[in-house]
Amino acid sequence: MTAGLRFILLLFAAVGFMGAGAALAVARQRFASDHEHDFGMLAVACMLAIFGALCTMVGAGFSGVLAFGGIVLWVSYVATAQRVGLFQVQSARTEEAAIEEPHRRR
Repeated sequence: MTAGLRFILLLFAAVGFMGAGAALAVARQRFASDHEHDFGMLAVACMLAIFGALCTMVGAGFSGVLAFGGIVLWVSYVATAQRVGLFQVQSARTEEAAIEEPHRRR
C-alpha cells in the first residue's frame, strides 16, 4: 500500500470519527434538553464511527482504531459538546484570573 493511499484513508477516517463525535455530542445535548433519545443522530454517529473504523483498519490496522480513532472521536466530542453548551472546559488559572482580576483594578 502506498503512503498516499494510506494518508487518504486516514484522512477519511478522521472525517468519519470527527462526525461521529459531533453527532454524539448533539444527541447528548438533545437528550439533556428534551429528555428524549435522538435515535437518528445516534444512528448517524454509529454509521460514521463504523466508516472511520473501517478506513482506519485498512490504513493502519486494528490498533489504529483505538489509537487514532479514539482520540479523534474524543476531541471532536469535547469540542462540539462545549460548543453546544453541555459543559465548559477551562483551566484553573483562567478561573483564578477571572476572580482576581476585579480585585486588582481597585
